[in-house]
Amino acid sequence: MIEIFDLEDIPLFGEDTAAPEKIAVAIAQLLAEVLNLTSNDIAVNGHVRAYPVTLADNPSWDLSAERAQAMRGLLESEGVPTERMERVSGYADRKPATTDPTAIRNNRLEVILLRRDR
Repeated sequence: MIEIFDLEDIPLFGEDTAAPEKIAVAIAQLLAEVLNLTSNDIAVNGHVRAYPVTLADNPSWDLSAERAQAMRGLLESEGVPTERMERVSGYADRKPATTDPTAIRNNRLEVILLRRDR
């Protein structure tokens, strides 16, 4: 599993959008080079931080899925074959990477090389 996450001053996407920032594009280019050294199928998971207040219309589910789809698209545009994409999932704020569910570190993507024996 390759985990890519926001830093305080270097977000992967525009705030509350799935519009990739330049750093996300650069990471996708690098990942495509590495992923194309393998033939494993790939999964892309999106995660976002929890919002500090309860919202009537919580965007976490859609946003996490849209960001995962955006990375899938970036990888494919950099030469990773579409046929290798096994799944793209959004996990909203349900699996935080830190003890603080609102931490920016929870805005992340996972690019997973799937095992062939499963």
